[in-house]
Amino acid sequence: MQFGLFGESQSLNIIEEDGEVIYYPNFFDENFFSELRDDINWRQDQITIYGKTHDIPRLQAWYGEENTEYSYSGIKLVSNQFNQTLNTIRERISTQLGYEFNSCLCNLYRDGRDYAAWHSDDEKELGKNPIIASASFGETRKFIFKHKSNKGIAKVELNVEDRSLIIMKGRLQHCWKHQISKTSKKVDERINLTFRTIK
Repeated sequence: MQFGLFGESQSLNIIEEDGEVIYYPNFFDENFFSELRDDINWRQDQITIYGKTHDIPRLQAWYGEENTEYSYSGIKLVSNQFNQTLNTIRERISTQLGYEFNSCLCNLYRDGRDYAAWHSDDEKELGKNPIIASASFGETRKFIFKHKSNKGIAKVELNVEDRSLIIMKGRLQHCWKHQISKTSKKVDERINLTFRTIK
């Protein structure tokens, strides 16, 4: 199942089985890309797989309130204090949708070769059935979901636009995986902010 581009001020239920995914195109009036590109403390982390160390295929940074340490796949992320731009975006989500978050994983996809492999955001620090808000700025990229166990459920593909927001909640992280696929097409940079709550 594939979803394209949508008009303003809409929300679309992308997944409703074994969790929820809700897509809000044009959620943000402003494009925060330049501020985020300049002000985030981007870093190149590495991951070791089968004894070989590789650069993660994107830049990232971790921001959070006090005592919000986070790690995944053996990577311990160094915490930064929320800056003004991230706080503005976080407050916009809270004001309009009522969700509160105390941390944020920032990702910078520099071109089509940068991607995120299949994974679920199901680390123990996030608790059971976490709510995650994923804000995107910059280039449109393809976001794909697949069910972990039910092969009869088709993959869901979504073209994630500039200034859009995705809400993932319920059992989604336990039942589904997701990825940002790489592409051979020439694409510009994209910044993704995934706001979370560390328990």
